[in-house]
Amino acid sequence: MEISFIEIFTLIGIIHGFILGSIILFSRFFKNKNHSYLGYTLIILSIIGINNWFWDLGKNPMIISISDLFLWQFLYPVTLFVFFLKKVKHRFVETNKNKLLYTPFILLSIFNTLISLDTIFGLYEINLMHKKEIIFYFYKIVSISSIVFPVVLMFFSAKCVFNATTKVAIKWIKWIWIFMSFLELYGIFLEGQRFLFGSKMPLTFLWVAVSVFMYWLIYKGLYQFKLSNDQYEVRQLFSRSAKGISSSVKNETNPYIDQLMILIQQENIHHNPDLSRDMVAERLGISSGYLSKQINTFSSMNFSEFINKYRVKDIKQMILDPDFDKYSLLAIGMEAGFKSKTTFYTVFKKETGMSPNTFKKKQK
Repeated sequence: MEISFIEIFTLIGIIHGFILGSIILFSRFFKNKNHSYLGYTLIILSIIGINNWFWDLGKNPMIISISDLFLWQFLYPVTLFVFFLKKVKHRFVETNKNKLLYTPFILLSIFNTLISLDTIFGLYEINLMHKKEIIFYFYKIVSISSIVFPVVLMFFSAKCVFNATTKVAIKWIKWIWIFMSFLELYGIFLEGQRFLFGSKMPLTFLWVAVSVFMYWLIYKGLYQFKLSNDQYEVRQLFSRSAKGISSSVKNETNPYIDQLMILIQQENIHHNPDLSRDMVAERLGISSGYLSKQINTFSSMNFSEFINKYRVKDIKQMILDPDFDKYSLLAIGMEAGFKSKTTFYTVFKKETGMSPNTFKKKQK
């Protein structure tokens, strides 16, 4: 059996998709539930890819026949949609309604399995009038739905991603959306050909594009993996170094500020990038408005400025410690609680009058 270079390239991309998806799902450094849905999407796309890879070769191993019982094309749009919504913190994914999105995959896979066990595996025979016509129209419905369903989800996810107001690193998410949209459009074109003319076109070029997407994600993923790994080690090292430092909490006249300083110095709550005024106010048992007033009275700062001050303080401490020299400044800044490089550099310069790089060079 001869296999072309493109087919080898595609297969390697698919295998890398399995690997990257598994890393995202099972690595201890990716403890973010939002990322898991990207991992699911990559693995599902890889399953679809390996199925189509064998189809294009004219081969049909038993494991592929079993895998084809499930209509994966109705599952990956859902996991991708949930990934986008979780990244922009959309409230829909926090409700039970999001589970309804899996209904098409479950129901259509059940029907496809019942039909395949008769027509492909021959395990039994469905005794039904007009069976051939019913099966024919079932797969026509599947074909149309596989075009409409992902388009609808991509449309709604676009509204959420491009109109997001949350302070997250959204640029990377937008690029994923754009790339996936082009893949969807090409896949729709191929499925449309199948629906109109009843012939299934080779999917080689589609999976070459998917492979390129996989390689791009691998590149981004390795960078993110390195960053996450550094953050994890910085966290462990900072926790150990902080144990030897006695608490500098003072007996302030304001008990709420006293409690807040304990949370900062003993629990490092300011290292949580999602920390909000409401979360702190709830811990202190007061309203968020009253908390802002107390912080302003105590420090003449608003909540964000106050929290960022202590993030920068910890970053300066880590930069001055030789044990942290092997870690990137970005990893240190992100572990201290900043969500993006831009925010980290802007706040640090505002606090110190110089960039993190300049500060580090002046201390050496």
